[in-house]
Amino acid sequence: FTDEQGPGPLALQSLFQQECLKRGVLFTDVNNICFSHSDQDIDHTLRVYRTALEILAQAIGEADVMERLEGKPVEPIFRPRKF
Repeated sequence: FTDEQGPGPLALQSLFQQECLKRGVLFTDVNNICFSHSDQDIDHTLRVYRTALEILAQAIGEADVMERLEGKPVEPIFRPRKF
């Protein structure tokens, strides 16, 4: 996710993940599909992604991404080392 004029990519990622989780799809930074996922699982996931992306687009358009978050945005996993 990128947003050159808004709250930043981690806020956008957070809102997307939040809206997916509300709809039963949990993931981190990657999406892994395997043979144990049924066609229904994949269809559900794609519907959830579409809805979450529509919400994200609306939030960007209305400049209220941060207000829609129900918690803090995710933080970077890797931080620079301090010597």
